[in-house]
Amino acid sequence: MTRRNRSRYCSLLAAAMLLLTMVPSLPVQAAGRAQSAGEELVVVIDAGHGGDNLGAKDYGTPEKELTLITAQAMYEELLKYEGVKVYMTRTADTNLELDQRAQFAKDVDADFLFSIHYNASEEHRLYGSEVFVSGQAPYNAYGYQFGSICLTNLSSMGLYNRGVKSKEGNSGDYYGLIRESTKRGIPSCIIEHCFLDIDSDKEYANTTDKLKKFGQMDAKSVAQYFGLKSSLLGVDYSGTEYVSVDANKIVPETVSDGKGPDECQVSLWSNNPSTGDVTIAVHGFDMNAAILYYDYSLDGGMTYTPLYKWPNANALLNSNDGDFTLSFHLPTSAGATFILRNYNLYDLVTSSNVLDLNSQVLSTEYAQGKPITPVANYNTDTTMESTQSDIYIPQGSTVSEADTEVVGDNTVVEEQTQQTQTRRTQRNPVLAVLLLAGMSLIIVMLLVLVIRLFLLEHRKS
Repeated sequence: MTRRNRSRYCSLLAAAMLLLTMVPSLPVQAAGRAQSAGEELVVVIDAGHGGDNLGAKDYGTPEKELTLITAQAMYEELLKYEGVKVYMTRTADTNLELDQRAQFAKDVDADFLFSIHYNASEEHRLYGSEVFVSGQAPYNAYGYQFGSICLTNLSSMGLYNRGVKSKEGNSGDYYGLIRESTKRGIPSCIIEHCFLDIDSDKEYANTTDKLKKFGQMDAKSVAQYFGLKSSLLGVDYSGTEYVSVDANKIVPETVSDGKGPDECQVSLWSNNPSTGDVTIAVHGFDMNAAILYYDYSLDGGMTYTPLYKWPNANALLNSNDGDFTLSFHLPTSAGATFILRNYNLYDLVTSSNVLDLNSQVLSTEYAQGKPITPVANYNTDTTMESTQSDIYIPQGSTVSEADTEVVGDNTVVEEQTQQTQTRRTQRNPVLAVLLLAGMSLIIVMLLVLVIRLFLLEHRKS
């Protein structure tokens, strides 16, 4: 091969390598469960609270009794599967410190510690199921994969999905059981099944049979996570599909940025003073977390409605509708200063601008002497029924989730309309595949040309 041809060959080869580096890489998908397990699987079930620690105690039966019923049912159900050893941290109403529970799991060489709980909120307004996991790698990824399965199963029962999340404390994980388990190298999570302080959730846990059903569903989630089989139940979960995670990194959806949704805006869509019919256009966006709830006020923020589900919120996919319309009938005696608040996955809130329904313009624009900007980009073809009754709370009264009785003309009829697909636009996978195929074809053709030149020069020599 001559020096000139050798130089040409090297240039072509360099060009081929350059093109190869320009080919966009496809996203790496997890091959399966991120957590590995030994030949003998060991699971520990922790019934939360116990003894002097009652847990949530002001809403009927103390939480410590509910968790024990659910944990025992979970234990009995898991024993029906092959290839798993199951332990419980407590089987009676006994006192156990958090580090004792974690150490017990360590002593039996547990693959996972599942802590059973029921929930309550400070303002008694929240509802739904959630799973708390470690904020440390790789336990965060393990917990997220399990939590996604668990919450999908709880959602199938009708409970609202509040997501898989971590909470940071001063010395690592905020929750002691998770912190102590992580110190000992034991994957763990806390399953908060539902809220005991709100009627819509409490109905899922108001009988022994319902509490046992939670335990059986938890056992199914564990079996799916570890790919277990049961000839007794006639099920085989060895083909379980898992969400994609990188065990060396923290799953972004599990971490709060410490603030409420990035955007919360309202605009007047229509207002008919003669009939009292009002429609508000709502816009919300959060870069970090799904928006789960909203509430609103008709008296300038003195009182608010109960929390309603934000349209098409998905805590696991970290998505929600960006826009929708809210329609209601305004009683003649009601106020007319409208504010809406939206709440993200971490219950952090952002308030909207203020609408003065009497003047039928945005109060901020009205104060500046500007005309209202007409809303013209909303699609109102598809309506979505509200899942709860919407009650107007007169000025000066208090708001409670139990306030669901319709009284006189204080009824607000809510109608939500889906406007957009999701607040985050994903890449078109077909376009990515076509681009990759085109680039690959160019590289192959170039390599063939290089080889032919090489062979030609080899023959000449």
